[in-house]
Amino acid sequence: MLTIKDIAKLAKCSPSTVSKALNNKFDVSEKTRAKILKIAEKHNFHLHKIEQVNHKTENIGIVFCREEKPLSGNPFYSRVLEGIEAELAINNYNLILTLLAEPFNGQVPKMIKEHKVDGLIIVGAMEDEFIDILKNYKFPTVFVDPSDYNLGYQKVIIDNEQGGYLATRHIIEKGHKKIAFVSGSLERASFSLRFEGFKKAMAFFNIPVKSKYVKTGGLENGYEFVLELLRMEDRPTAIFFGNDANALLGYKAVNDLGLKVPEDISIVGFDDIAMAKFSDPPLSTVMVYKEEIGSIAVRKLLNQIVHGQDGIPVTTMMPVKFIERESVWDLKKSK
Repeated sequence: MLTIKDIAKLAKCSPSTVSKALNNKFDVSEKTRAKILKIAEKHNFHLHKIEQVNHKTENIGIVFCREEKPLSGNPFYSRVLEGIEAELAINNYNLILTLLAEPFNGQVPKMIKEHKVDGLIIVGAMEDEFIDILKNYKFPTVFVDPSDYNLGYQKVIIDNEQGGYLATRHIIEKGHKKIAFVSGSLERASFSLRFEGFKKAMAFFNIPVKSKYVKTGGLENGYEFVLELLRMEDRPTAIFFGNDANALLGYKAVNDLGLKVPEDISIVGFDDIAMAKFSDPPLSTVMVYKEEIGSIAVRKLLNQIVHGQDGIPVTTMMPVKFIERESVWDLKKSK
């Protein structure tokens, strides 16, 4: 039995062009349409077969992991979702959002089991068990900021290492040498690479990394980590945080100890969430183009769905930019 792909090969065009021609869509030239219709008629390929084989829901599934806080309270991923939503609207696709239980309980989201979507965007860290199950459904899929960069899927990631380097270099250029690093678990690729950037900057300026100054684990343990660091006899003069949420919790710890940012301790974050510029003092941080990440993920997915492009596991790395505000004390000027 002849398939859409067979017709596409004979007509020397893409499967999506064949579908558009046989479904009388406007964005196909008359010459191409006539060629496709002639091939379909010759092989007795009827339109109702096209509809069955090439059925599209015009829905895109978005999967987040359910964390302690609601998605609306996550200042990073909520902005990524805004970018996804806007790009889907422009392309006349619907969004179906699912929050996956953590730890994963083996329940596959209904939209995946019942094939109610044309493709998937998986955002953030996911457990291996879910990813393994996902392979069985063979949906066009794009991962955004995954915990493992070695996945055999298309993905959109952040230039985390460069961001870590830029942040640390800024601190060093202000005269600091006793610099701490605070982040979530280094099992997540994003935090691990930010730490690599931190270490590279320290090595470039011949400053040793002190293990007692490295505090990792948990997305919101910044408060406790900063209390530990500032109670040390030989405490650091600056801290680079792997995410802004932790950095702002660090602000609270500094204030609770009766100290001040940046006079007593300098702080730099990563992400440039909305609250960063409104903190007191405004937080120096690494800007991540959050909405653009969501938008690009949609475009990569639609290239697979609409244009029939194979899901070759290409990685798109988003650039970052350092934003200097007022949270780093210039030790060189104070001497």
